[in-house]
Amino acid sequence: MSRRFLLFLLACASAFADCGPFEFRGFGAGASESEALAAARASLAPQVHSSIKVSSQHTQTQRVSGGREDLSSRYTSKIEEESTLPNAHSARILSLERADGGYKAIVCLSRSDAAKGFASLLKPVADSLVFSASAVLGSNHPKRKGEAWQKTQPLWSEFARLQPIIESLDKEQAVPFAGAGTLYAQAREAYLSYCQTAKLHWSPETEDVYSGLAFFKLSKNLKLEKSSCKGGGIALSYKNTGHKCEYAGIFKCSHRPSLLLSSCDGEEYRFLESPNIDSFQKREEVALERLHEKLGDGIFWDEWEMEIKEWRPQCE
Repeated sequence: MSRRFLLFLLACASAFADCGPFEFRGFGAGASESEALAAARASLAPQVHSSIKVSSQHTQTQRVSGGREDLSSRYTSKIEEESTLPNAHSARILSLERADGGYKAIVCLSRSDAAKGFASLLKPVADSLVFSASAVLGSNHPKRKGEAWQKTQPLWSEFARLQPIIESLDKEQAVPFAGAGTLYAQAREAYLSYCQTAKLHWSPETEDVYSGLAFFKLSKNLKLEKSSCKGGGIALSYKNTGHKCEYAGIFKCSHRPSLLLSSCDGEEYRFLESPNIDSFQKREEVALERLHEKLGDGIFWDEWEMEIKEWRPQCE
């Protein structure tokens, strides 16, 4: 079949047919056939996204089960009109003909075909969300659990952006992704429950001026609780308390700060240690006073704080 004859058939068809009642209709004009088709396909995007926006506003108010709002409905759909459509090329050509020294084209895209493009984008996101949410549910290690939870957040944001689009266009194509949303809801509930008990518990080996100074420094930016460790909490045990002073013509007083991070049942996670803090003075009491000052000014406190933050639950 010649190309000229094909154009003739398309032109004839356009005179007697139009897009279906549930299809999006795109129109475009251009200097060439390809420009006209590109313009027609581009005109589909605002229509599709406008349709989704109206549908989302309706469906978001309907997702209530048993008097409790489903997690997926907590995501307020904010779908902006976009200039592109994932699979605009799937639109069928209704007509393509010469007009006013150029070409004009009309294309049709079914809601199902429009949904397929978004489904292809959502598939890898949903797979990754299932993997990270499963890691949240399956890990008891606080750092790995926290890292997994942090990975779920951008994945969930993208999932919650795309899933309502697919559901609005074609509910059947949204069904395979329901499991990922349910698993995330379970992971979220479990992690928020974990946050209720996974606190940072201050449990020094000895209560003295050194452990007191350590608590003062670390509690400035960390929420430390002076309570017995329980649940998924982390015990912070300040070690090597006390000091050592020696005299050899001058007093040398030293202290080595160290901190053990462990689970409430005694599993050791991380041991933090700083080099000796030393002071040299003619009088012992002055040497100790200077030792306390140098300990308070130590740069290692910031490093310890950063390390502890990686272990605490990221619940804020």
